[in-house]
Amino acid sequence: MGAPRAVFLALGGLFGLFFALATPPHDPPDEARHHARAWLLSTGRLAVVGEAPGHGASLPRDITQLHPPGHHFSGEQVQRGGPASRLGRTGPHAPAERIEELRGSLARWELQPVRFLTPYNPVVYAPFVPALWIARGLELSAAAGLLLARLFGLVTWLAGVWLVLRVAPCQRPLLAAVALLPLSVFQAGSVSADPLTQLACFWLFAEWLRAVTARDEPRRARDDARLLAAAVALGLVKPGYAPLALACAALPGTLRRRATLGGAALAASALPTLAWAAVARAAREPAVVAGVDPDAQLRFVLGNPLAFVRAAADTIGGLWVRWLEGLVGNLGHFDVEIPGLATALGLAAVAVSGSIERFPLGPGRRLLLLGACLASGTTLLFLAYLTWAAVGAERIPGVQGRYFLPLLPFALVALPRIPRVSERTLGSLVTASLAVVLAVSAAAMLRAYYTW
Repeated sequence: MGAPRAVFLALGGLFGLFFALATPPHDPPDEARHHARAWLLSTGRLAVVGEAPGHGASLPRDITQLHPPGHHFSGEQVQRGGPASRLGRTGPHAPAERIEELRGSLARWELQPVRFLTPYNPVVYAPFVPALWIARGLELSAAAGLLLARLFGLVTWLAGVWLVLRVAPCQRPLLAAVALLPLSVFQAGSVSADPLTQLACFWLFAEWLRAVTARDEPRRARDDARLLAAAVALGLVKPGYAPLALACAALPGTLRRRATLGGAALAASALPTLAWAAVARAAREPAVVAGVDPDAQLRFVLGNPLAFVRAAADTIGGLWVRWLEGLVGNLGHFDVEIPGLATALGLAAVAVSGSIERFPLGPGRRLLLLGACLASGTTLLFLAYLTWAAVGAERIPGVQGRYFLPLLPFALVALPRIPRVSERTLGSLVTASLAVVLAVSAAAMLRAYYTW
């Protein structure tokens, strides 16, 4: 990958546009709820939808019913955490049907009440709101408005990753390779909270690299400010990733400086997360799984910490293979699988990309990066245990491989470098491998979703 930014724009733009245009409405994970939340935000409603007074909401029926009945799987099947393609789809799409959906206009005043959407910070929906303003002004259909929002989100993601690749002084092929995994590109071509979450994690990683590699230059106040700004961005996206800021404790300098900057970065990422969690909690979202009670679950964990450890270990032991698949090409509503060989090729390409533009790291920094990843992964499992699992459950439902995608740069930079192979050769292999895996994933999506 001799020119990471050019390779990223070429492959990310091509396949991102394909996924944005070809994926049926609301087939990406949770896109129905993300689309609905973005629509409410475009009307000026910032509050989380819930059952508390003042938190009720209604949406145009065209949006809530945009995805035809019979094309999705049941909630129970989705919670299993893996693809459900063996169960078969009850109603594949026809290309003519997709074109017809784009016609007409949105019936804005035919409303339907909704009880549960998404609890995320409105910041993650910023790319989609202007698109929905335009769609409403032009009186586009619900499907056309969704497509426009997808395109706005894709352009934002492409520009954001490109800028991060400019900031990063090294490990740019690694960042580009993670961004070019099919699942990452697929999510970027949908209405989702994942693209901006990935950008925030990437930005922090790039700023961390700048700080670690600038050994011969005095650290300026504005450099620290940029690092802390990236940490704040981490706290404004999906929760669970704030512990990545722990990596800032490994920056150069005296012990006091490292502790101060690391503590400030962790606070900058954790405080916005906690503040928005309090706002979301006030909405009193309804439980989506029987027996869920976050307060009772927290008391249970505090009284039985080993029970959570056992549940996490059992979940990891049962789903780690699915999570590896989900990092690469488990697209759509958990129903688009790619061959195992393609999954292995994608994972290998990302792992190998860490050996290109490599900066040597001591064992202390490697361990701290891995520790930050472990802390973030544990936080993701803990949050799922609170909000998705019945009190005292022995398994943690709802956790998907895509949740761990933003952690990959922090984890893979700790891998040993591949010796005696030129970076140019490795770059060519990584680029070719990712292009093949993206093409295989695109073909698999067409087979799964359409009848010709």
